Amino acid sequence: KGSIRTGRTLLGARRDKACGDCRRAAAHAVYIIRMQMPSTSSLWGLPEKKNKVSPPKHFNIASKVLKSGIEQPLSCRVHPVAILKIVDANVRRPEGAKRVIGTLLGWISEGSVVDITDSFPVVHRDTDMVLIDQDYHKQMLALRQKVSPREVVVGWFSTGLEINAVSAVIHAFYCTKESQFTATAVLPGPVHLLVDTALASSSFGIKAFVNVQTPVASSLLQFHEVPLRVQTSAAEKAGISQLMQARRANREAAAAGQGAKDINSLDGFEGGLKELLRLFIRIREYVRAVKAGKVQGDLAVGRGLTQALCSEPIIDVEAVEQLCTSSLQDALMVVYLSNLTRTQISIAEKINSQYNVAGDL
Repeated sequence: KGSIRTGRTLLGARRDKACGDCRRAAAHAVYIIRMQMPSTSSLWGLPEKKNKVSPPKHFNIASKVLKSGIEQPLSCRVHPVAILKIVDANVRRPEGAKRVIGTLLGWISEGSVVDITDSFPVVHRDTDMVLIDQDYHKQMLALRQKVSPREVVVGWFSTGLEINAVSAVIHAFYCTKESQFTATAVLPGPVHLLVDTALASSSFGIKAFVNVQTPVASSLLQFHEVPLRVQTSAAEKAGISQLMQARRANREAAAAGQGAKDINSLDGFEGGLKELLRLFIRIREYVRAVKAGKVQGDLAVGRGLTQALCSEPIIDVEAVEQLCTSSLQDALMVVYLSNLTRTQISIAEKINSQYNVAGDL
């Protein structure tokens, strides 16, 4: 019993000694950690708060837009209708005028993309100082917004090769309320579209510029070029294809020594059907080549063909013929009624003229 009691005493002493060593080691570790921690108010074990550093300011800030803390590049999309109106206004400009200026209409879409959908020229006098007819600008804008209320003033255009001092004066006018331009966070200033109608280069030059005032020099105009691309819709593609067809027909007629053909003689519907038939023949040849193993098939092309063919419902041939026949009969009935109305009106005019003559006698 004495030996057992003595052994327990030795074990307890060793255990107390070990616990004391552990406490001293833990206290020493805590002391070292406290010495290594920086003298800040952040708690140990939590990430230290870092002071937010403001991003450096860009000198060329025209091509970047700050929205929701994320910088998005500003870009422009111009539709062919706006370009064609600018070219037409340049052809019809007054004698002696060096360039044409006007208003750009459109809207902001997809966050930071400016869609230029339409344009109209503005009467001005370009001498040593520029004079703009503001009433004409307001009246044209009011008429345009009656047709398309969504379109607003997004900038102005000018024909030429470069920006000069007079362009700064015109741009200053479009920055005011008289031009009815409304600045937004995405578009703080109006867009300036420069169109090269002189065709000085091999391509048709179209450039878009944006001016942003800097705090360093608020009166200084800085024009910065922004990305620009031409966006066409389905209707615009049909119109452009019609114009290209007329141009090709005129070239063929000139090569054959014949006179220029009238654009009214060109049937756009017939040309569209021929183009669709050519595409179908091309697709059929491609599918046959893939089935024969001559060409390796493309999954993207297959999915696109499947989606295009399944998007339209399958209509019976007899139903299509009946639909065309009924529509043709309706059209013929309208033509017949219009001719009958025209005949009755002419007869009534002759009868009235005869009665007037008899009354005068």
